[in-house]
Amino acid sequence: MCGIAGFIGVGGAVHAQKMVDKIKHRGPDADGIWIAPESESPAVFCHTRLSILDLSDAAAQPFHSSDGRYVLVFNGEIYNFIELREALIAKGCVFRSDSDTEVLLAGLIHEGPSFQAKCNGMWAFCLWDRQTHTALFGRDRFGVKPLFYARLPGKKIAFSSEMKGISHLLSSIKPDQQIDYYFSHQFEYESTSHSVIEDVHRLPPGHVGAFKDGEIVLSRWWSTLDHIDFATPSYAAQVEQWRDIFLDAVKLRMRADVRIGTALSGGLDSSSVFAAMYYISASGNHARLASDWRHAFCASYEGISLDETSWARSVAESCGTPFEAVAIDPLNSQWSIKQALAQVEDPYLTIPLPMLATYRAIKNAGISVTIDGHGSDELFSGYGHLKQALSCVATRKEFAEILAIDESCRTGVYSEREKLKVRTLLRHRLKILISDYFPARLRRFLGGLLPSRLARGSSRFLFTESPVESDMKLIANHPAFQAMDVFSQVMYELFHVTILPTLLRNYDRYSMASGVEIRMPFMDWRLVCFTFSLPWQSKLGGTYTKRIQQDALAGILIDPVRLRRDKIGWNAPSHEWFRGPLANSVDSWLNDSFMAPYHSRALKAWHLFQGIEKPSFRDGEVFWNDLLPFLWTQSLTEEAWS
Repeated sequence: MCGIAGFIGVGGAVHAQKMVDKIKHRGPDADGIWIAPESESPAVFCHTRLSILDLSDAAAQPFHSSDGRYVLVFNGEIYNFIELREALIAKGCVFRSDSDTEVLLAGLIHEGPSFQAKCNGMWAFCLWDRQTHTALFGRDRFGVKPLFYARLPGKKIAFSSEMKGISHLLSSIKPDQQIDYYFSHQFEYESTSHSVIEDVHRLPPGHVGAFKDGEIVLSRWWSTLDHIDFATPSYAAQVEQWRDIFLDAVKLRMRADVRIGTALSGGLDSSSVFAAMYYISASGNHARLASDWRHAFCASYEGISLDETSWARSVAESCGTPFEAVAIDPLNSQWSIKQALAQVEDPYLTIPLPMLATYRAIKNAGISVTIDGHGSDELFSGYGHLKQALSCVATRKEFAEILAIDESCRTGVYSEREKLKVRTLLRHRLKILISDYFPARLRRFLGGLLPSRLARGSSRFLFTESPVESDMKLIANHPAFQAMDVFSQVMYELFHVTILPTLLRNYDRYSMASGVEIRMPFMDWRLVCFTFSLPWQSKLGGTYTKRIQQDALAGILIDPVRLRRDKIGWNAPSHEWFRGPLANSVDSWLNDSFMAPYHSRALKAWHLFQGIEKPSFRDGEVFWNDLLPFLWTQSLTEEAWS
């Protein structure tokens, strides 16, 4: 895990050192620079190292092939590198390190970009062929690891793990022309080649890019839809298969030569991961698994409604693990809000301080790797979307099931009294819905919802069609997508196009700001493909969302958390902070920057927020999204960008 950067067609150690300095937080353990000899085509490759596998200098980057022809810089982890290494040795490859970096290099040399299909992990890389003067850029299936590039004058190109890593090579650092669209559509560009900084592009997830003679050609190497098998075994068999894949995904991600931990929220997803680690560790020795993994951390908001440390502590205690609550103070998080925005680069709907502070605390505890629960919500509808599921029902029983799930999600953990209450409400509601005017009521309830956002009109911004609409048109024509039920189609969009790509980007910045790598078992491609092959009934049922996940974790995760219904997402309690510790800061920002872009919008929103007697979480979120453009544009002048 690390940060990578470089440029082709441009020489000079000064630029290289600046790149390293900009992304040093991603790899604080070591760094390296390779500059092509003057007799060759100009090229510079930079690497900042976070040592996790093979801690020796033999694994240092930039990594060179034994004959010196190829140079690789690589950010990420290939979790199945042991198995891939054995297969390459059988083909005659000789290795001089015990790293996954060398395995990736050997695979790319012998098999080309298609070798990525054999890799289970997360990655972004640039492979330079000194003989043909060709650069190959690659990115993992789902875009867990980032890669940005910028075309420079004179057929040159620069690339980096973060936009700030190449910002000094641009003529200026300014927002993209579409920035107003990105502010108001924060989930609609991360899966594309667009970025919020003018002249900076991203390599889309599941793509490769070949750069030669000043031209870069992008092509897609991965689509989940090409790997879905709609075979439908019994539900019991589905649960068993899902459990086996999930446990193996966790086991592979426990491979490390350093201590590992977990950002444990107390919800189903991170708790499933942590309980699986305990289960795997108790089942015997496994190749290259970290032995020191019992470290659990949870962001704590004492006295605030978003605090969930009690749930996280119960999971840690059930696994015999010490638990650390990380107290979040917005005035003492080591970042100002403007510095935090510069660190995470992209605008987002919640204040990033709690996440940055939590991963900084994890790093301060000597942990460089966490195994976390990201991805499950987008596989199983952690955000609801039960209305789309209603459009899939074929029987009155299925309809009743969806209504029961909807009701249970509002009541929290079931008691017998709550169960009786829900059943009574359900019977009353069904009597109404199955009356003569049921079809009309159903249409009004669905409200015209579609499996994707294809029904929208064209954007009122500069796009002739939004990035999401463009992507979804291609996806919607795929036979596998058309074969999915409507609910699964919605989940596919959330997972591949909108919400999850954005969250992956955010958590890369949150954690790597302190040199912490996040590994995500729910992002294992085998688990993703299998889950999307299942009918909606396997994902919703028994009065629960995430049905198969909950059933698969029976006997592994404690029931109070496994069967919990009232999970709160990890967000900043902005509604309480703006009314309390951050109120003076907002006044200061608005009073000191009258001429700044978006000032009038932010000032109006501040007055409206102050007029709310008891602001809700939603009120705080609305105000933050009006304040965000004002602060984000100013964050571009922070030292991190310069």
